[in-house]
Amino acid sequence: MHRDSLKVLVVSRLYPRPSDPVLGVFVEEEVRALSGHCQLKVASPVPWFPRLKIFKKWYAYTRAPVREIREGVEVFRPRAIVFPRNFLFAFLGLSFYLSLRGCVKQLEKAFPFDLIHAHTVYPDGFAAVMLGKAFGRPTVITLHGGDVSLYLKHPLVRRMGRWAFSKSDRAIAVSEALRTEVVDEHGADPRKISVIPNGVDVLRFAPMAQEEAQARLVLTNEVPRILYVGGIESSKGIDHLLRAAGELRRNTQHSVEVVLVGEGRYKGRAKELATELGIDDAVAFVGKRPNTEIPLWINACDLLVLPSLSEGFGVVLIEAMACGKPVVTTRCGGPEDIVTPETGILVSPGDYMALAEALQEVLSGQRRFDRQEIRRQAVARYAYDSIARCIIEVYREIVGA
Repeated sequence: MHRDSLKVLVVSRLYPRPSDPVLGVFVEEEVRALSGHCQLKVASPVPWFPRLKIFKKWYAYTRAPVREIREGVEVFRPRAIVFPRNFLFAFLGLSFYLSLRGCVKQLEKAFPFDLIHAHTVYPDGFAAVMLGKAFGRPTVITLHGGDVSLYLKHPLVRRMGRWAFSKSDRAIAVSEALRTEVVDEHGADPRKISVIPNGVDVLRFAPMAQEEAQARLVLTNEVPRILYVGGIESSKGIDHLLRAAGELRRNTQHSVEVVLVGEGRYKGRAKELATELGIDDAVAFVGKRPNTEIPLWINACDLLVLPSLSEGFGVVLIEAMACGKPVVTTRCGGPEDIVTPETGILVSPGDYMALAEALQEVLSGQRRFDRQEIRRQAVARYAYDSIARCIIEVYREIVGA
């Protein structure tokens, strides 16, 4: 098929919007890469809520435009009934389907799409498979990790997720570990699952002189920096990172700063723990930063750490590698597919002593890494153009092209 003949409807609640410009940015980057090979439109459900400013978080949803053009792609945001604090989460898939159906019915008149590509098995994948049945279109679901390991713990959601696996035409797992999990634990057909990793924009994430990056971020104190980028959540192993930082302070003569970029429910407790460990002066919580700023933070630091207890992939790892930075992470699923001896160090999840030792090996130069080789591997394995071509092949297979 030529670029202008294949039409794809992407369904993903994880998609950037004005009030949350970093939400699902990895999905938008994939869509941008795919747009060079096919035509796409995006349907991204957002919660419906009355325009009451006293509820700051929920009021932000009301300001999301119903339709906009992002990166040259038309994005629709139908409203879905969503209950706060994930109450009645098991009904979210049906709510998404009902909100999407009217939107897609109108969209189909001008954009007779060939297939639906959903991100996460629930609620998006479940809703997308129902849409596929209603409109007579094949469906592809990309599995990202948390949607399988966390969401499917709920008994009813697990049944709906397994139904989506069985009724979708194909699934894409972002790592071998994730593919194994859905086959072994949820009975998914291994013949229907392709392993295609997330990609990285190797033009935006590229090596830069550390001094230049630090100057642009106005980082003045010249100390080795360990960077973490992601949610400040207990499942991300933040407490183990802080304890590892405490070990570094006790066992070395050098000052080290840990920089955490992101927000999350564990932030308050993390600050308390840093104080308890006596390292609050060496831990910087810089909050959520624009995605355009992340390459600067990576280049300004000496290494990136991802101490997760479970990770379907770990996009930030390949972003750091594209900048030529070594990574220290855990054997928790996805990272094992990514990290090689030339690009970083893997340790057991939850073992803060091993984490501290690995961090020290990198910072002290005991383990030396070649920035050019790290960058070369990232480009060869994760550049978006090659990832997009793999996804297009899946599309072509299910539409019979």
